[in-house]
Amino acid sequence: MQKEDFTENVLAEPVAAYSIQEGKPYFIDPLDDLGFKRLLGAEQSKDITITFLNHVLKGKRQVVSLEFLKNEYPGETKEEGGAVIDLVCKDQNGAYFIVEMQRNWQKSFKERSLFYASKLVMEQAPHGNRKGWAYALKDVYVITLLEKFRIKAGNKGKWLHDVALINADTGRVFNERLRFTYIELLSFNKTENQLENELEKWIYALKNLKHLKNTPAAFTEPQLLQFCQAARYINLTKEEKNMISAKTKARWDYYAVIDGAKIMGREEGETLGRADGAHEKAIEIAQALLAKNIDLGIISEATGLGQKEILSLQ
Repeated sequence: MQKEDFTENVLAEPVAAYSIQEGKPYFIDPLDDLGFKRLLGAEQSKDITITFLNHVLKGKRQVVSLEFLKNEYPGETKEEGGAVIDLVCKDQNGAYFIVEMQRNWQKSFKERSLFYASKLVMEQAPHGNRKGWAYALKDVYVITLLEKFRIKAGNKGKWLHDVALINADTGRVFNERLRFTYIELLSFNKTENQLENELEKWIYALKNLKHLKNTPAAFTEPQLLQFCQAARYINLTKEEKNMISAKTKARWDYYAVIDGAKIMGREEGETLGRADGAHEKAIEIAQALLAKNIDLGIISEATGLGQKEILSLQ
């Protein structure tokens, strides 16, 4: 079986930029749960979300208006797994959009994307005996931001992957109703001065905003400026600030535990290494004494080895 091609956790946990005056991050992390929902999933952020989607879709579709939908889709039975999606919305023509943030590698990630998309496809089936529907499905787009791993998609080195159902012989799109877009932030390494278009500016903001102390001069699009303004820590509510503080402390605690485990592992390994070395030396001494026909009891007392183990050395 071919293994998934990914790079897991190759980046250290990012540390937020802090201003000298406030002692707080200047911008919140757009990739954090709170930041992602505040900046792309809130009613007051619809213009931001619409603009971002249009840049990602690159003319494949023009979104004019959006409706945010439920993001929890339970299974039809207790045994059937449900799905909780970061952001689900629908445009003016009924097309569905799943927008997901995936920070770390997850087993069967591609399959999970298909599972989530299938939920939106099945949701379109009318309840009851509705005539005339004839599988008139609306488009479903899955847009996923990947922070710390790469996905095998056949175009290594690229940070944007556009995936569709195609005819394997001709390479032509077989059906337009289902489309997947994967954005690898790990593979996007452009600096502010290298940004060539609006989409690259959005991706730069999503990846780097948490480290910045000012809105980049290259950002001129109104919705992107609105995105940065909404991401300013000073504009958060007290409740949102408390949530960030609690999550930051939990993250610090988590990494402290991980670091502690690494240290304990190294110390235990060194102890075991010393013990293995001492045991090998005892065996060498026992073999030398056996060659001189020394009494087993004396050899055991001298080396610390059991008599059965000593006998096995003969």
